[in-house]
Amino acid sequence: MPTFLRVVDPEQPVCRHLRTKAMHVYGRDTPDAFSTSRSSHYHCLRTQFVTGPDGDLSVPERCAAGRECFEAR
Repeated sequence: MPTFLRVVDPEQPVCRHLRTKAMHVYGRDTPDAFSTSRSSHYHCLRTQFVTGPDGDLSVPERCAAGRECFEAR
């Protein structure tokens, strides 16, 4: 498995709608799901775009509790 850039605590819950290609390759517990990786492109399943329904960026640091569209996975 490649080395990932750790930005946030991997125990922080992220939204169930946040996706990156690494999740399909390494599974739903890939480090890319918890901290932003320089090699990943993130998108929201609800919008199919790089921003969520609220217009904010879809990355692990932003797709967390407290956001209006957040749903725990």
